Formats: sequence, C-alpha cells, structure tokens
Amino acid sequence: MQESVVIAPGFNGPRLSGNGGYVGGMLARRFHRAFETDGAVEVTLRAPVPIARALSVTREGDALMLRDGDTLLCEARAGSVDHLEPPPPPTDWNDVMGRAELGGSPEDSEFNACIVCGRSRAVGDGLRVLGTAGPQPGYSLSCYVPHANHADAEGHIPFELVWGTLDCPGAFAVQDPDDWRPALTGRMTAKVLDRPRVGERCAVVGWRIGAEGRKLYSGTALYTEHGRLCAIGTQTWILLRPA
Repeated sequence: MQESVVIAPGFNGPRLSGNGGYVGGMLARRFHRAFETDGAVEVTLRAPVPIARALSVTREGDALMLRDGDTLLCEARAGSVDHLEPPPPPTDWNDVMGRAELGGSPEDSEFNACIVCGRSRAVGDGLRVLGTAGPQPGYSLSCYVPHANHADAEGHIPFELVWGTLDCPGAFAVQDPDDWRPALTGRMTAKVLDRPRVGERCAVVGWRIGAEGRKLYSGTALYTEHGRLCAIGTQTWILLRPA
C-alpha cells in the first residue's frame, strides 16, 4: 500500500503543522482499511506534520508510516484502550456549556488558531472544543457542539475530527495550572465507538494519568448529552524546552 495525502490548511494545531489528533485520526482511518480492523490504533508522532504538502502513507509490516520525503512524521500500529476507566459523563450541562466562555486556547496562546481548541476559530470553522481544568484537580471538562460544516452526507462528524476532539482536552487535564509551557502530542491511542451527529451537545472529559519528566500522560472520553460514549483515548504530551 502506498498513498499520497495532504493535510489541508486549517487542520493545524500549532499554526504551521497539523493537529496531532486530526493527523492521528487520518492515519488511524487508513490503518483500519489497510488491516481490516476497527480496533484502537496507536499513533506516534515523530516530527511536525507539514500542511498543504503531499505526504506519503506506506504499509510496512504491521504498521502504517507517514513520511515527508525521507522524514518519518508518524506511525500507526494496533493499540488498546481496554484498560481505561473513564470518568462518568457529566450531569451538569450548564457547567459543560459554560466552559465555552473561558475555555480553550486564548488569543495570546500559541494554539489560538488550533482546529480543535483555538478560540480564534469561528463557529463552523474550528471544532471549538473549549474546556478548562476541573471541576476537580487532575481533570478537565470541555464542551463541543458538532457543526454542519464538518459533517458528512448523513450528518455525522468524520472519523479524524472525532479523534481531534480527544486531543487538546487531555492537555487541559494534565498540565500544571501554574506551568503552561507549550505541550505537543507525542502519542495518541484512541478508539471511535460512535460518531456524534450535527447539533448533539457533547462533552469531552479529560483526566490525568501521570507524568515522567517532560512527558505528561492523560486520558479523554467524548460523551453526548445523553451519556453515550462516542470515543475514548490516551495521549502522551511532550513539554517543550524553554527557548
């Protein structure tokens, strides 16, 4: 298998590279097709993923590799989320939807234009998965309302955007509120159970799993207002060194 893909402008995390969750979902969807599976996929990001440039996806043994010329960008392999025990879905939807007022990455953040959490992205442009830490330490809560601009013909949100919703809320949960050094997705393992539909009010619950030096570990779960679990995953975050 060999395929050429392009991460279109707008699907960024940092301004000049693809959002880790979106890129992971794009590769995971192709992994499902190549290996005829619908299980969890582990995607490891090795380098920033360029935008608006032809990249190659190749099958190598039990993995898919995404490359920019000779540079390995990320790889996808079979993973597992069976060990995860996510927090229950929220019950206070005034609290969930209220996260939109202050949540996400603000204008002065390096991620203010992120496809997932950037506050500078308009409704119908960015996903606007806007959340904050809490309600208790080591957790985060984010709101998400799927928009018709992002839906397929049946009104469902595409697979790779569901992966995207799981990404940034993990950082909200695991980062020290007093240490907001930029953190990039280093690895993500996720499974999509059911894609939400346009207009369904959703919440992403994040929780801290642990930390090791500059590596932070978190989990996230996407629920609808009716408590349906749509997707679940884990992330490894790499805190950037000071400039």
